[in-house]
Amino acid sequence: MRPTRKGNQNQTMPKITLGLRRNIIIKEIPEGGAELHVGSMVRPLQEASSSAVKALVRLSAGGATMEELEEIAHQGGWLRSNFPHYYEKLSKLGYITWSIEAEGKRVARLEVMVPGVELSLPEIPPDQRFVLSRFAFSRCLNNKTVIETPLKPVRLELEHWLGSALWGLLSRPVNSHQLSGAIPDANPTTVKMLLQLFHAAAVVQELNATEGDVPEECDQALRQWEFHDLLFHSRTRTGRHDYPLGATFRFQPEIQPLPACKPAMSGEVIDLYKPDLEGLKKEDSPFTLVLEERRSMRGYSPEPITIYQLGEFLYRTARVQKTTLADPKRGNMYDVSIRPYPSSGACHALETYLVVGECDGLDTGLYHYNPFGHYLVKLSGENRHIELILENAEDSTGRQCYPQVFISIAARFQRLSWKYSSISYSLLLKDVGVLLQTMYLVSTAMNLAPCALGTGHSEWLCRAAGLNYLEESPVGEFMLGSKI
Repeated sequence: MRPTRKGNQNQTMPKITLGLRRNIIIKEIPEGGAELHVGSMVRPLQEASSSAVKALVRLSAGGATMEELEEIAHQGGWLRSNFPHYYEKLSKLGYITWSIEAEGKRVARLEVMVPGVELSLPEIPPDQRFVLSRFAFSRCLNNKTVIETPLKPVRLELEHWLGSALWGLLSRPVNSHQLSGAIPDANPTTVKMLLQLFHAAAVVQELNATEGDVPEECDQALRQWEFHDLLFHSRTRTGRHDYPLGATFRFQPEIQPLPACKPAMSGEVIDLYKPDLEGLKKEDSPFTLVLEERRSMRGYSPEPITIYQLGEFLYRTARVQKTTLADPKRGNMYDVSIRPYPSSGACHALETYLVVGECDGLDTGLYHYNPFGHYLVKLSGENRHIELILENAEDSTGRQCYPQVFISIAARFQRLSWKYSSISYSLLLKDVGVLLQTMYLVSTAMNLAPCALGTGHSEWLCRAAGLNYLEESPVGEFMLGSKI
């Protein structure tokens, strides 16, 4: 058959071919039948007819159209072949991949990332307009342009410039005819096939023919999701992707893990008060009372918080209680520490910085809390960055109060990302949550005025403390003062 595109007469018509996901193989076995290999798991396909086995093995090799597979399966007699049965099973498991081949090259490939998601290629009416989903994104992965979306656990690989060209043109509503016309010498059939793969991957949406609406804007739940939130939610849990997740230690031994405690920073050292924990165990408020009385407070007593109270607060919330050195022979791959609040993998990646506005016994300025030695290091006195941080915190409270002490919780990101794949930042935020609750409970027990803030300015602290944003920057904020 001759191609529709003019020019090179040796070109072949574009076609959609079928295959299996990369970790799935079907092998014929000598005693008859076949085996399905899914990673390390092997399942026998003993009831497959001889013609079905040949078709399944060809499917596993990839590059065959459905017509070619049916022809192979038909050689032993179509009624006797149970290839359709096995193909349907493989499809429902999400093992089938769809590829577009044109001019002897692969143009694009669509695969499901998790089992149980069945793909189908929709028909594309000539006048149907499409537009990119606001949840779709592209990136470079394994030297290929990859398009994905948190809406569907599939991955679309583009291996030809035409796919990238369509990706750019679909930022505005357009139909397949308009797409073909916008790209010189583009084969309309290839364009339509690409649009089919885009649609099957849920990275484009159909526009309503009369009103021009897109489904995403008509779904009340979906309308309230932002792109980055939904992507973060889908990629930090299993079930919606096939990327490594959990404690993979992927940088070992190439990169050494960060130490359990950040090395002491340079500056004036200010020793802090250490409370009598045994006495507190006997005299402190009952836990249930503290839990029930916990409230965010955005107003302070005229008498500011004292350095004495600050020392007790930090000792009870963030100090290092114990450290354990790495011992790879026993499976302990990195140094860990124990503190009053829990942390993912005992990594304790969080650092505590204090921006002091008013504190009896402590000058206005920026301080770093050393949890191992229980002391403060003064990093700077009052300056423009300190003023901006405190003013921003005041704005976050609706200008109800100017912070006596603003606590910026920063993270040494690589402390967790060295160990965990996909979930390190998610774990950091959970660590921030438990530290904030610990701060709330301790400040309530101490009769202080606590208030966590929803967000903060990352750059100002980094500039004030001389931090590398990619290595350590703020992830949580907390205000503390004297209770009215």
